[in-house]
Amino acid sequence: MKNFKKLFLLGMLLPVSMLAMGASTPEDLGWEAGVVAPSPLKSKYATPLFQTIEEAEQAKALADEELDRVKKLREGQHYLCNQKILVNSCINKAEKVLKDRERFAEQLKRTADHQIRQIKINNQQKKADPEPPQPTRRGEVKTVKEASMPTKRGVVSEPNVTRQDQEAANVEAFANKQSEQELRKEQLQREAKARQERREARQARYEADRKKREAAQERQGKDEGSFLPFF
Repeated sequence: MKNFKKLFLLGMLLPVSMLAMGASTPEDLGWEAGVVAPSPLKSKYATPLFQTIEEAEQAKALADEELDRVKKLREGQHYLCNQKILVNSCINKAEKVLKDRERFAEQLKRTADHQIRQIKINNQQKKADPEPPQPTRRGEVKTVKEASMPTKRGVVSEPNVTRQDQEAANVEAFANKQSEQELRKEQLQREAKARQERREARQARYEADRKKREAAQERQGKDEGSFLPFF
């Protein structure tokens, strides 16, 4: 109850301070009481996977900017909602979106910090062991002999095996490996395309909602401009 009274008093004093400072009010900026757009970061960072520390730091900076933006939006919404009859309903409607934007920005910062730590650990491991031993692959032979060889996938094991036979086995194993990599690449491309389509769909919905709000604000402005007071 005490917090609500503080917010109410802040909303009542905000118009006076704005007018005294000569600053633009939320109404001047075209804001609508109780109406807040969803987070602009969700379309880009729905499932973030940063490849470098720089990318993660950039996401953190955008999240900090978003938190500052939410703070200003909250002040403006309290200013507008306190001019309405149903003050609490108006504020609660705006707060529902504002809190969601806050949570997403804070989660993005935590995710970026976690991935930064993981990238640093990986970099340290690479420096400590720059060339780790490679596992024996299919068709790989450490010592090629003209005589019989141990049985292994992709390795010719018949007696009196020749170098040419072993090279042929290696080529076949390499071709199989390349085929597996191509299949994996196609799968990753399909998954990336699906994620891109989901992001584009979300962006399209956001743009459609934004245009509706702008059209509503424009109609409201025309209605208010057509009103002529009687003297």
